Amino acid sequence: MIAGDLPHDVKSIHEHYGEIVRVGPDELSFTNPAAWKDIYTKDFLRPYTHRDKPPGKDAENLISASERDHYRFRKVLAPAFVQSSEQEAVVQSHVNLLIDKLRRAVENDEAQEGAVVDVLKWFNYTTFDIIGDLVWGSSFGCLEAVRYHPWIQVIAQFKTALIVGATKYYSPLDTILTMITPKSAMADLMQIWKTTEEKIAQRLELGPSHEDMISHMLDPKKQSSAADFQMSLSEVEINSMLIVVAGSESVTTVLTGIINYLLRDPSKLQVLVREVRSTFQSNEDITGLSLSRLSYLNAVINEGLRLCPTIPDGMRREVPKGGATIAGHFLPPGTVVSIPQWSSYQATSNFHSPTLFAPERWLEGFAESQYSKDRKDVFQPFSLGPHNCPGRSLAYLETRLILAKMVWNFDLKVPEDAALPEWETQKIYWFWDKQATYARISHAGKRSVASQ
Repeated sequence: MIAGDLPHDVKSIHEHYGEIVRVGPDELSFTNPAAWKDIYTKDFLRPYTHRDKPPGKDAENLISASERDHYRFRKVLAPAFVQSSEQEAVVQSHVNLLIDKLRRAVENDEAQEGAVVDVLKWFNYTTFDIIGDLVWGSSFGCLEAVRYHPWIQVIAQFKTALIVGATKYYSPLDTILTMITPKSAMADLMQIWKTTEEKIAQRLELGPSHEDMISHMLDPKKQSSAADFQMSLSEVEINSMLIVVAGSESVTTVLTGIINYLLRDPSKLQVLVREVRSTFQSNEDITGLSLSRLSYLNAVINEGLRLCPTIPDGMRREVPKGGATIAGHFLPPGTVVSIPQWSSYQATSNFHSPTLFAPERWLEGFAESQYSKDRKDVFQPFSLGPHNCPGRSLAYLETRLILAKMVWNFDLKVPEDAALPEWETQKIYWFWDKQATYARISHAGKRSVASQ
């Protein structure tokens, strides 16, 4: 876990031993599709080793909360994740700024061969600005400044968090580690909390420029109603921070992975380019609703989610009192169980040629192809049940808009003097430890492509 190899090792164990494997004294891992409903739609809680509060905050959060508190948080947050025209307008403004910045980069290229850009950085700038604006009513300004905001250091904290999580397997080592950790080691995290508090204080002082998630978390009407609709300021701080991290990192992961695979296979890229450019006459015509109807675009995104799942490891749960049957096997209480998404999506028992980037496996017209026996019910990128990801529609909206506008506006190819990172060999510290992904972009030749 600390070395960033755990999901890779679990995948290898599944390949050798099959759909149900033991990965610890009291822990089982499943790649059988039936396990999704057996585990994640029931009252299985996170085990002690994977339920924690970030240092410096005592308030409950969506990860560590009890079932009662989790239900309360979800009830308060539910309206914030309902897709609206105002929400799309915020997303569109940042995506258009991304396109404008990249256009300038192309125009400033003296050799007139197009600009070489690290798409990982640009996607990170965009997704952090979007989620900051949607949560706190103001962006981080990454796109404007063309640089990372210091708050984004929070991502680097996941490696530290995994070390803390690993020590919990050897209690009371985790307690001792907490006691001896110097305050200086927490400086970056404390700065993150300070920035979060400042963002929320600024938002409360100035009021909303548009409807954001704080509007729902601290809605005066909710605060004066039943306890089920209330969140404390401390709970707002920690949960908004988690939403910003998850909402940015997940979309960046999928987009970077998709571009990586499309650049590896230009024929698939050209199919996507033709679909997008033949559908829209201008950049402004590209909307969330219209993109939801593009079959190949959505197939590409699903294939990206399969090969580059945002959380490759398993989301662990503990079998409750009385035991439970999972994928046809009765397990005693206290057993830790999970479905590792990457292992499941790479299993030959679930997908034909699982390592191949094949968007066509998601197209209806290919139902009788070699992919017709794919067990697509194992594909649950946003999980299932009461603990599933509430940001599904927002994630699809961002991914569709960014990807479609990228290929509508620019031709992309691998730079002559650069090599793409091998996505599947990257380290995994809960999230993928993504490497720089360079692409040469130039202004698109729309007419020639659209008429092909």
